[in-house]
Amino acid sequence: MPRPYVIIVSAASIDGRIASKTGYSRLSCSFDLRRLHEVRASVDAIMVGANTVIIDDPSLTPRYVKAVKNPIRVVIDGLLRIPLTAKVVVNKEAPTIIVTTESAPIDKVMALKNNGVDVWVIGKDRVNLKEALERLYEEKDVRRVLVEGGGHLNWELIKEGLVDEVRLTISPYVFGAGTSFIEGEGYPTTMEGPRLRLKSVNLCECGQEVILNYIIERG
Repeated sequence: MPRPYVIIVSAASIDGRIASKTGYSRLSCSFDLRRLHEVRASVDAIMVGANTVIIDDPSLTPRYVKAVKNPIRVVIDGLLRIPLTAKVVVNKEAPTIIVTTESAPIDKVMALKNNGVDVWVIGKDRVNLKEALERLYEEKDVRRVLVEGGGHLNWELIKEGLVDEVRLTISPYVFGAGTSFIEGEGYPTTMEGPRLRLKSVNLCECGQEVILNYIIERG
């Protein structure tokens, strides 16, 4: 079945961290933030993992640019760990879909639905990301998805071959520890991972950040 075009956009320190060991993740300059919001305004859905919502509590709406309509917010949360006070739940500027599993507590499912959130149960113990993307394509007419992390969601999507493009901003900071851009069991060598083709390299307007754009090749 067809699925949307999936773009991962992230900012990382020069040692590949998207957040410090305390969860601090403010790495982008104002120019990079505007670029991110331009992508938000151009896609049909924004996807994040539960940890991103729990730690950062983002609104996931374009704020620095004008959008024709706000994209659907999609949260991957297998155990429904996000709080009912999260902005993606209480903020009604954009629709929210939370994708969870059969392991999620039914009372939390009902509470989210009572808050006007669409809850999809896809998978027994782990969210079936491929099915979730296909369902977004078929039922919600989603053709382009922006993924804003975190590292575990990035890994799962890449591991399953569900990513088409990666846009990574390298910021002039070092954390030394924390959350990596990709967090997972990893590949033993370069032979097992996806083939990435460098599409462009650009220096940010701030003069301190580098934007890398990679296309993931198929076949």
